Amino acid sequence: MNLPIIIDIIIGLVFIYLTLSLLASEIQELIATVLQWRAEHLKKSIEVLIAGGSDGAKNPAQFQRVGLLANAIYANPIIKDLNQGSKGLLPEGFRSITHRLGHFLLRMTGTKNVFGNRSSGPSYIPADSFSASLLETLNISSLVRSISKARLERFKNLQLAQIQVIGEGLNLPESTKPIIEQEFGWLTAEFNRVIEDYKNDLGSLNNSLDRMSEKLGFYINDSQVYLPETEVGGREFQRQMAFIKASFDSEFERAALRAQLQPSLSNLLNTVRKVSKTQDTAAEIMDEKEDSLIYKQIQDTLDSMPESLKRSLHLLAQRAESNGGDTQEQLQRFQKEIEVWFDQSMQRASGVYKRNSRGVAILLGTAIALAANADTINIVNRLSKDSMLRSTVNLYAKQLVEKNANTKLDNLDSLKKVKKEVDEALDNVALPFGWSEPNRLNLDARSNLLLPALMAKLLGWILSGVAISMGASFWFEALNKIVNIRNAGKKPPSPTES
Repeated sequence: MNLPIIIDIIIGLVFIYLTLSLLASEIQELIATVLQWRAEHLKKSIEVLIAGGSDGAKNPAQFQRVGLLANAIYANPIIKDLNQGSKGLLPEGFRSITHRLGHFLLRMTGTKNVFGNRSSGPSYIPADSFSASLLETLNISSLVRSISKARLERFKNLQLAQIQVIGEGLNLPESTKPIIEQEFGWLTAEFNRVIEDYKNDLGSLNNSLDRMSEKLGFYINDSQVYLPETEVGGREFQRQMAFIKASFDSEFERAALRAQLQPSLSNLLNTVRKVSKTQDTAAEIMDEKEDSLIYKQIQDTLDSMPESLKRSLHLLAQRAESNGGDTQEQLQRFQKEIEVWFDQSMQRASGVYKRNSRGVAILLGTAIALAANADTINIVNRLSKDSMLRSTVNLYAKQLVEKNANTKLDNLDSLKKVKKEVDEALDNVALPFGWSEPNRLNLDARSNLLLPALMAKLLGWILSGVAISMGASFWFEALNKIVNIRNAGKKPPSPTES
């Protein structure tokens, strides 16, 4: 057997594998759609991520929280809106049928629906969508803001109390006291207005401190009109108020004040971890009253977060704070860190899905090889002996390659186009598989199955099953390369010449 004939046999064999792989791809895609393999694998991968790996997912107590949190993330509008489908009577009807069939199979197998009360979930979630939905579900940004509001309120009360003590300690004439008290009342009202604006998100923390400093400056200047510096009381008032004003205006004091008023993400998450670990209450650690909104928010966060997620987010928060900046900048970097964390996890999950898909593809390929009696050993034997068959298959393989020289089977449209052309070729040639007379099992004179023949058949089916599992894209690329190699040599005879 010379080299051109060997190449022709290989081309015919690859063409047959491509034909069966196209069928296997359609069947596997249909099964994946009905059973929602991609969406289900994504949901389970997110649960494993939240659980801190496969070992964390095995802890029943923790995994119950993991499931509830994952469901809450999927219920978030950011994720929920990703699960969209085509509109129209036919797409919606097909989607309804696949969902019902999927639910029927779940009931038959006793498998739990990972999407809870929903029929399906998204097959892909962008990293920024996951990060935003996780932070929103955990109310991290809201919790940081609430703590800052409460601390600014306490800071305001402390400053007013100190100013009031200073005013009461002055030895003022009876005629001046009402005026100073009136000025203090104005300052109290202005401070309260600044705090109220901050609570209504009408300004940043730094802007609120600037406004309080400005109001305090007006109060000092107006009060000093009635407290001359030449008098002992006036000088003492000016000295003590200068210390209070410096806490607003000094660059270093302002930085320390912002750090005091705004909780860092790592400290916040570490506090949440301590509450769970030591069984202390959030009120004891955060210095909050148990009936306060912040206390309730912390408890809600505690109830929704498994221990593994607290640990992971704490480490990510430390990374986000390494470059400094205010809390808003840290939150933005924190969200980016979560995106990187999610992407790295999804890369590993993608590898797991591909390995699982390959296992299913081998089983499906072997089943197709058995059902179609696609025996690699018999196919090679038929192609080597039947020159007409070999030349015909080579001709259609060459035409397929020439028509799709720049085509790659990386999308559904190109896959359908190649399959259509392969189906047209199959109408004109009988490939060497199936259960027709030339391909049947060898029997002895008494119609008994010969063991060597059966073993050869089994080996041929397994070889075909593994080959089919390689996928249509693999065999199409291989066909392109082999046909190009064949074209560089002597042109094979046409079917009519043979």
